[in-house]
Amino acid sequence: MFEGETETVVEEDASSTYLTFDLSEQILGVEVRHVREILDMQRITRLPNAPHDVLGVVDVRGASVPVVDLKARLGIPAIDDSPDARIVVIDFADASHSPFGILADRVRNVDQIPGDEIEPCPGIGAGHWDSSSLKGLSRRGSDLVVLIRLDRIFAAAPGLTDPAFRF
Repeated sequence: MFEGETETVVEEDASSTYLTFDLSEQILGVEVRHVREILDMQRITRLPNAPHDVLGVVDVRGASVPVVDLKARLGIPAIDDSPDARIVVIDFADASHSPFGILADRVRNVDQIPGDEIEPCPGIGAGHWDSSSLKGLSRRGSDLVVLIRLDRIFAAAPGLTDPAFRF
């Protein structure tokens, strides 16, 4: 740089970057800023008396990380196990939760989705459906991607946020 020149720094808007993955026959997207890493499938050690959607724990470099069945948490019917299944480790920067994994049938891509390409969730009528855990819908070719808010999904239901269920 020359004297008097200023460097322009362009920051990528993390809120518009999503990890997309398959869950049963749906494509979901989560903000990539919450994704710590993606693991190959490994043996999950079950825990007695764990909440119904906590499958158990996996070892991640010497730390026990709980794994959640996101299908059960969201009420999505399960289909046969996928050979492409992965564990997506989620870590909220605000320390409201300990890191945890979610099972994905297949990890797709990291996609930039501008805010103006996110459609609001359709309404079904007053009081019939709480869509606050959904950010919206995005079209990718002929596919619809359901953008979910993991922080709201895991704040609204018991389990990993319970003080008794901390690692």
